[in-house]
Amino acid sequence: MPGLTGGSLPLAATLCTPEIFEAHYSTDRSRTFFHSSSFTANPIACAAARANLEIWRDEPVMERVATLGGMQEERLDRFRADPRFENVRRLGTIAALDLKVSDPGYLAGVAPELARFFQARGVLLRPLGNTIYAMPPYCTTAGELDLVYDAVAAAAEKFA
Repeated sequence: MPGLTGGSLPLAATLCTPEIFEAHYSTDRSRTFFHSSSFTANPIACAAARANLEIWRDEPVMERVATLGGMQEERLDRFRADPRFENVRRLGTIAALDLKVSDPGYLAGVAPELARFFQARGVLLRPLGNTIYAMPPYCTTAGELDLVYDAVAAAAEKFA
């Protein structure tokens, strides 16, 4: 389940197979499976997760996800033949494309400049090096996605 709380609060869960659970289920503390996260069992986050799970159960979330993935794919098309970009890709609702710069990679110096550039245009993107990721929430509209990809195109004009 992506985003247990719908992105509203941090929450973690530790999952395992029934065999692993049974191997550690005991009143003997030496058999305890001491593994969790600092984001485990916060009551407010758990309430948010419960509400989010109800949304996934009761609303057409998978249809929204499919629509958003399609909208992402349509908007990526304009960058596939653009020589300023490479490795244009999408998996589900997550899209990524690499801006061609002189110092590519995870530590590319363009990343902080890109982040400021996008923020100045009202777009919240966090480039990892020269890779620009778009991971919009499932409620994103076509117009909002256009704003994101127009900012990506403008970034290429300035930085590539």
